[in-house]
Amino acid sequence: MSGTRFVVIKLKELIKTVVFAVLGVIILVGLIWFFLSLGDKDSGTYQDGVYHTQVALGDENAMVTVTIEDGAIEDVALSEVSESTMVFYPLLQSAAEEVCKEVVKTQSLTIQVSEQNAYSAQAILEAVAQGLEEAKK
Repeated sequence: MSGTRFVVIKLKELIKTVVFAVLGVIILVGLIWFFLSLGDKDSGTYQDGVYHTQVALGDENAMVTVTIEDGAIEDVALSEVSESTMVFYPLLQSAAEEVCKEVVKTQSLTIQVSEQNAYSAQAILEAVAQGLEEAKK
């Protein structure tokens, strides 16, 4: 009977060991997640969000919406335009579409616009610049 041995493990010591092991794993996973996500936030130039600025067109106003996603320009849109504004500025909608497409493609405000939309495009670009100024980190 000399080959049989009893091992006595105190339940209190076993529970403490398991709790500390679990806490250690949680802390390690948290640190890894923190340092990996830290690099992702610095990838863009702008803070994510939707930024609204007004364009003064004579006596009327229009709203330009700049959408930033993952630190980059995702969308530029013309909104809240009255019918009278569209009558007085018939090229405004086409200029907004052209500016939106180019700004999103180049991620810059230095874009080429057609000469027939020069005034409208410049007004929209100024509003986009104000929106991007608000979005800077």
